[in-house]
Amino acid sequence: MKRQLVTTSFLHHLLIGQKRPRNAPRTLPSVTMKLWVSALLMAWFGVLSCVQAEFFTSIGHMTDLIYAEKELVQSLKEYILVEEAKLSKIKSWANKMEALTSKSAADAEGYLAHPVNAYKLVKRLNTDWPALEDLVLQDSAAGFIANLSVQRQFFPTDEDEIGAAKALMRLQDTYRLDPGTISRGELPGTKYQAMLSVDDCFGMGRSAYNEGDYYHTVLWMEQVLKQLDAGEEATT
Repeated sequence: MKRQLVTTSFLHHLLIGQKRPRNAPRTLPSVTMKLWVSALLMAWFGVLSCVQAEFFTSIGHMTDLIYAEKELVQSLKEYILVEEAKLSKIKSWANKMEALTSKSAADAEGYLAHPVNAYKLVKRLNTDWPALEDLVLQDSAAGFIANLSVQRQFFPTDEDEIGAAKALMRLQDTYRLDPGTISRGELPGTKYQAMLSVDDCFGMGRSAYNEGDYYHTVLWMEQVLKQLDAGEEATT
């Protein structure tokens, strides 16, 4: 009984996003997620309740979020290009220095006997290596972070995420759809196909849990187990 209480408490902290217990991992690898979800279902199976779902976010605002996310992706790709160019320069320098130091260290005295080599060694250590340090320390992420910070004030909140999950659950109840059908994107009247990953299903279950809706919590956590058993990997 004590172990069950500890497990339930740990899952409660995990699902509502509060401070994790000591030594708890930051991410949910598939095996760990499967164990936690199984424990959750055992702890809460039979504790059922249902709440009215409300979703206040307008389609217009959601459309704005689509374009904001697209802009962030472009900004992120630009940051990656800058980082790749930076790493390319660093790799080139490292390869050059590896070849040079292999030669100089093989016969240090003979190498330094040539005045030009002596000068170049001093110059490299006084000028070139500090220049490389400056390159390494360049904050190429500043532009992306600034853009992200500006957009972040328009990002959905935890309440918005719960509201979106509730809307999907309301659709689930209205059309009597099982989580597997929703996860496969088989919804009535939809134009595009959109599927829920195992992480998305876990998010649905977590949102239901945070609202005290254990009926939908169980349904969605069972779907998590099904997708994990089918070989899908959790990524977050």
